[in-house]
Amino acid sequence: MHHDFDVVEQKIAETEFFLGLMAKAGSSTFEFECYLSAFLASSRTSTLALQQFKHVEGFEEWYSKHRKALRENSTAKFFLDLRNAHLHGGQYPVRGGVFHRGKARYEFRTTESREPVPDSDILSACRNFFILILEIVHNSYVDLGVRIDSQQYYTKEHFSILGRSIDDAEIEVHGWICDSLIQEGYDEDARWSELRGKVYECSINHLFYSYLGKVTPQPVEPEHYSDFAYTPEERGWIHLPAGYSSVEAYWADSGIQKPDFYSL
Repeated sequence: MHHDFDVVEQKIAETEFFLGLMAKAGSSTFEFECYLSAFLASSRTSTLALQQFKHVEGFEEWYSKHRKALRENSTAKFFLDLRNAHLHGGQYPVRGGVFHRGKARYEFRTTESREPVPDSDILSACRNFFILILEIVHNSYVDLGVRIDSQQYYTKEHFSILGRSIDDAEIEVHGWICDSLIQEGYDEDARWSELRGKVYECSINHLFYSYLGKVTPQPVEPEHYSDFAYTPEERGWIHLPAGYSSVEAYWADSGIQKPDFYSL
């Protein structure tokens, strides 16, 4: 499977990186404005990177509905206007900040956007916009699945639909059938699991899990594998959302119930 969707993942991770730095800038308005500038640029390139996959079967139909939703979303339109104005030399959109006990709250100044300035502080507005983009990228893993995700592509169920077998999958990945695994007593499920350990896996599940309370669709494993399954912590899925001291606090504010690990 030819895979280069990691370009999108890297842009998403980059956007969240600058969002996190905004949250840590404290009373340094200069630092906050620099990180905001970087956030505006990287958030835009995230959607541009996604649009490069129009060659993927079903992408145009899938993306058209999200493009329409973005064009109708006031938050998305505000940030598009903000980014365009900033790119063309517009002033920084920070009106000022309130600082209290080590915490900072920055407000937007009046902009030339066609959309009203968000009622929330800048960090909260940027986080909401990031989540909007993150939801779209997560949905791509759900709706486009096997066309962009090696973990969903290399499964017994998918190859059965294609009329192919684990032997075909091993040849596709390694160039040969893994006879050594067969000799060691690996059954078919174990061979599939071993194969998926050698191919690309989504690198931003920590962002999906922490900000959305969900991850990319996971391969179906035999029931007895659950005894040895890694927890979200062990898989590196726990990540502090920007501006929060714990994932639980963010989930509580966002109305997200703690995900059932075994249902992921």
